[in-house]
Amino acid sequence: MRYNSHFSSVKLHLEKWLSRDVLISNLAVVITWLEGMGWFEHLCSSHVIYPRLVKLFYANLESSTTCIAKSFVLGTPISITPDLIAETLGIPNEGITNFHVIGKTEALGVCLEQPNVNPLMNVTSSHLPIASRIILLLVTNTFLPKEGSHTLPSERDLKFVACVKNGAPINLPYIIVNHLLSRPNHTPYPMHLSRIIEAVLASLNIDIPDDELSVKPSHKQLVNKAGLRVCNLVFEDGEWVKIQGRGREQVREQANVRDEYEEEDDEDDP
Repeated sequence: MRYNSHFSSVKLHLEKWLSRDVLISNLAVVITWLEGMGWFEHLCSSHVIYPRLVKLFYANLESSTTCIAKSFVLGTPISITPDLIAETLGIPNEGITNFHVIGKTEALGVCLEQPNVNPLMNVTSSHLPIASRIILLLVTNTFLPKEGSHTLPSERDLKFVACVKNGAPINLPYIIVNHLLSRPNHTPYPMHLSRIIEAVLASLNIDIPDDELSVKPSHKQLVNKAGLRVCNLVFEDGEWVKIQGRGREQVREQANVRDEYEEEDDEDDP
């Protein structure tokens, strides 16, 4: 599965209600901002996505109090750090790591391109100028992907947009690691993780099967055995099975049964 460009979803979304000339002129402005951040080449790159390996990565993801994402894929431990992301994706590893240093009123003024704004104003994407809206789409779909509505930006989303427009450096590798650690059940960053997993496995001379869907790891390879259930999945007979459609009590009972089975299995291990 190849993902051609992070701009694809932006273009498809905006061309429904913008003329081609207006869209192109605003994209040109956005491109200069992204080039200044050092992200444009990465956003235009394409890469094969390995959905099953990404799913396994999140299922095995360990909880962490540091900016290191540790997991287990194809029997191989993988530790993702900001340095590894920067090296693999070719993006800078410096700049803002905490958006608390930016005031909300200042961010609103930059996003709306207005000198005086009401800090209590409830901003939606429709309030933003077109170029700001394009950046917001990239933030909510690519940089800080989230579930639910993308038309109601959070305060952090608006501060991110303001930094891009002002050219304030953002430590994107650091933010990516923290974001994926905070949302393992949403499985963000499939393209980023696919590139990183492939690079790590290649450095160890481990080949990814041509048919990635044929990968059937043993449950003993799961570091975080509860991780699959967090992703609304169970691992049965070498396959991932969705839990959707089952009652909570039934899921809870099934989880208890699997825990007992796994404990017995661990006791048998040498």
